[in-house]
Amino acid sequence: MNISFPAIMGVVNCTPDSFYAGSRAMDPASALDRIANMLQEGAAIVDIGACSTRPGASWPSPAEEWNRLEPVLKLAKENYPDILFSVDTFRPMIVEKAYSILGRFWVNDIFAGNFDKAMLPLIASLDLPWIAMHQEPYQGPRAITLFFQKVSEAADRYGVREFILDPGFGFKKDVDQNFEVLSSLHSLVPRNEKGEPCAPLLAGISRKRMTYLPLGTTPENALISTSALHLQLLLKGVSILRVHDVAHAVQMITLYKKMSIFEH
Repeated sequence: MNISFPAIMGVVNCTPDSFYAGSRAMDPASALDRIANMLQEGAAIVDIGACSTRPGASWPSPAEEWNRLEPVLKLAKENYPDILFSVDTFRPMIVEKAYSILGRFWVNDIFAGNFDKAMLPLIASLDLPWIAMHQEPYQGPRAITLFFQKVSEAADRYGVREFILDPGFGFKKDVDQNFEVLSSLHSLVPRNEKGEPCAPLLAGISRKRMTYLPLGTTPENALISTSALHLQLLLKGVSILRVHDVAHAVQMITLYKKMSIFEH
């Protein structure tokens, strides 16, 4: 995947209704500024999306999603031709159009190929890395492991060579369930016959409800709690942190690496 782990994925939302206002980029120039800042602060990859998936959000039409994305992707490719981007979409049509601009990129698919059955054959045909997220009704950590096993089998069946697993913090999970998932991360990923994880883990908890509701605050005031949980995610084996605040997440990776030197 040409990225050394652990790594930071910065979030750019080309939407007017993403849950955290600080992540919104309402025009292509603002999106490019946000991309530039994130790369300067240490993001290894930038995830660009144009369809809010927060609870209760109304999805734009495919045409509107593409209208929001197209100028941003063109600017991103023009200004950062060597950066590997990610596109947050569950629509194959968007993947195909994005490929015509970006070439190789990561497909960040919150439905893990289940929204449109054309998604996995397309990803395989374009040889793109695939982020598959869990968002089924919560039935405990074991159910997530079984879901990930199905993802692994689907990737193998369709010929998707590279995939990343996302436990879907905040998706069909309440605050307590999110913390149960966090505590179980080490056991979530299926392992091969050598005992190795079948894929890296990505986690997106930045400023979500689990970071602020237990403290009686808001997303805008959840930077410290987000950072604390980011360090816990790293200690639990997460390879990629999907974040709004890149510089602070990079600090957590620095501390994690320092701690790791003395582990036996």
